[in-house]
Amino acid sequence: MFDNRSGDTPIFSCYQSGAIVLLKFKDNLLNAISDIEISELMFDYFKRFTSDPAVKVIILLGAKGKKGRDEYIEFYQKVANGSLSFDRLERLYHALNQFIRKLSTVNKYVIHADRGQIDTMFLSMSLACDYRILATGSVYQNPYHDIGLVPKGGLTYFLPRITGVTAASKFLLRRDDITAKEALGLRVVDRIVPPDRLEEETVKIARAIADVPSETLFGVKKLLNLSIDDLHRVLEVESIELRRIVRSEHFKTEVAEAADQFGLKY
Repeated sequence: MFDNRSGDTPIFSCYQSGAIVLLKFKDNLLNAISDIEISELMFDYFKRFTSDPAVKVIILLGAKGKKGRDEYIEFYQKVANGSLSFDRLERLYHALNQFIRKLSTVNKYVIHADRGQIDTMFLSMSLACDYRILATGSVYQNPYHDIGLVPKGGLTYFLPRITGVTAASKFLLRRDDITAKEALGLRVVDRIVPPDRLEEETVKIARAIADVPSETLFGVKKLLNLSIDDLHRVLEVESIELRRIVRSEHFKTEVAEAADQFGLKY
């Protein structure tokens, strides 16, 4: 839809048209951001657009080739075998916390559009946005079950506020794939569209939102985020729990068993 590329990083390509910025994420995002320098570059780039008063809407468009559960387990294999140090993992968690908080409070309207196999870290990012679109045939996965972790990215903050506590608990404890139709029924996404129309339909919605007066658009968002302090606490407790788990010997066993179960090289 946008052919005026205005920037490129190892994580996404950037396009801008008037008041709308489109960030197209690339494949293997989870593994790419394990490089702290790359992740910090992404956040710096994002800040550049959030500080631009001419920008009203930011679109985050997920990559086509996400591997969901497999990519998640492969990422934590690096932690278990020591190729990704605990220190770098801590820095990554800290950067992710900052990004989620920024998405939630930024003075822009943020739309997330995604497709394919989506793990809970990307779902957390999506729920921090203002509007969510999903391609038909996509599924959400909870791969933290397979290696004995808890979800990261504020999912336990966002999800109950959308679905209610009971439905959120059922969602988070499921081990099977959650379909796009189910996600729509739970209001986890606002709309589902055919994969070949995902970008087109997302841009249409962005243009309609961009027509709303800035004072109204951002004033409403500010009022809705008055309880954001609770999110800070959730993100910090997640990091504490994950720090404890990934340093245990039991965690290494869980990762090795999960890698074997899903045919991943360990």
